[in-house]
Amino acid sequence: MPFDALIAPPRPRLLAEVLEDHGVSPVPLQALAAHKQAQLERFAPSFWHQHQTWLPAGLIGSVFCMALSGGLANRTLADSLVPSWLSLFWLGVMALLIVFGVFRVSAGANWEERVVAAEGLFALGVPRRITLLARDLQRDAIGSTLVLGELLREEIVLDPYLLLDCGGERVCLGIWDGPRIIAAAGQSG
Repeated sequence: MPFDALIAPPRPRLLAEVLEDHGVSPVPLQALAAHKQAQLERFAPSFWHQHQTWLPAGLIGSVFCMALSGGLANRTLADSLVPSWLSLFWLGVMALLIVFGVFRVSAGANWEERVVAAEGLFALGVPRRITLLARDLQRDAIGSTLVLGELLREEIVLDPYLLLDCGGERVCLGIWDGPRIIAAAGQSG
C-alpha cells in the first residue's frame, strides 16, 4: 500500500548510530574486562578464607602446644616463674595476632550488576561527566537501559562502572573510584 510507510513505526536506531551521532567513543570492553579481573585479583579472598580448615586447627594446635610446653616447663622448673611467663607471653602473641588481623577471614570481592534509572545516577555517586553523557545517550537510544556494575567486598562498593545496554548490545560509559575517573567514554568535538 502506498501509505504504509507513513504509519509504520520508525525503526529503532542501533547503538552504534547513537554513539556516532553524539561523537562518543566508549571505553573498550576489553579495558573493562581487564579492569574487572585486576580488581578481583587485588581484592582476592584472604589466605585464611581460602584455607578455612587450617585456621581452627592452627589455633587449637597452638593452644595445645602452649599447654604442653607449660606443663613440661612446670615439671622441669617447678620453682621457677619462667613457665608462667612463657605461657603468658605466648597468649599475648596470639592475642596480638588476632587483634591486628593476621587471622582475618575476609571473603573476596565479587562483581554485581543492576539496572538503574538515569535520574538516580547522581545519587549513586556516578561522576557528573559520565551521568550527563549517559542521560543523553539513553534518551536517544530508545529502549536502552543503564547498568551499574559494582565490586562489592563486605558490603563496600569498590570501583563501579556504568554500561548502556540497547537490545543486548553493551557499551561502557565509564569506570570510576569515588571522585577519580579511571576511564570514561570520550566525546569528539
